[in-house]
Amino acid sequence: MKTDLILINNDIVDAEEINVHPFNRGHQFGDGVYEIIPVYNGKALHAEMHMENLFNAMVQIKIPGFYMVEEMVDFTNRLIEAAEVTDGLLYTQVTRGIGPYELDFPEQCEPELIMQAVPLNREELAAKRETGVTLMTVPDERAVKCELNTLNRLPEILAKNKARVGHCYDALFVRDEKITESTDSAFMVVKDEMLWTYPAKLGSIHANATRQLIKEKLAAALDMQVIEKAFTKDFALGADEAFLCGPRCEIMPVVKIDRRAIGDGKPGKLTLQLQDALENYIREQTK
Repeated sequence: MKTDLILINNDIVDAEEINVHPFNRGHQFGDGVYEIIPVYNGKALHAEMHMENLFNAMVQIKIPGFYMVEEMVDFTNRLIEAAEVTDGLLYTQVTRGIGPYELDFPEQCEPELIMQAVPLNREELAAKRETGVTLMTVPDERAVKCELNTLNRLPEILAKNKARVGHCYDALFVRDEKITESTDSAFMVVKDEMLWTYPAKLGSIHANATRQLIKEKLAAALDMQVIEKAFTKDFALGADEAFLCGPRCEIMPVVKIDRRAIGDGKPGKLTLQLQDALENYIREQTK
């Protein structure tokens, strides 16, 4: 994989050739949105869905639709080929562009799109999946409208660092005593053979294509009902199984929260069945 190649707007260039303009509003204010697309066997998984998420987020924060969904999907294919990506991630961000130093944005900004290939060690993820991972809870101090995947991610950066220092795989956000999600993945628990997860409609969790896939396809294939309802840490600790899901981790069993075991402290049967179903789905979609 050639991680030194970057797609900026309509051009693919060497990363060292890119200079961030000091007045770019993404650099100054985090004024932009992002999307992460998994790549398997040299093919982007659900590129159109991800780019629709990105485009809709742009509309919501009033960034002009400088590129259409179809064009951005074409960008993913071009970068995958140029950067020789067979397995990994594509990170795409769109900022509002260059403008004067004012919180209010000018109407005539020209958006800037940057896409890069990101390595991902899926063998390491598979090894972690065999034993499951541990999470720690942290207060969810993020702003609302997380579903827009904005660039303002300082609370997540600090939470991820706290988890690493605490020898945990990730941090789990808690707001009003209810678990929302982790720093970069959705959180689900299995209780009475049903899946429970935080409601997306409340606007406190990121748009997550893996979560959506589980809800719309994989859970139904295993005859599992998905319940979108906020729940506490005690509810999660009393569940039969728990897992994270997202483009970076796929489906990752969670065996402990704040050093307290979930179930028997091992990856759950239904969680591993969902991962198997996801792997089969990915093979079918990227063959």
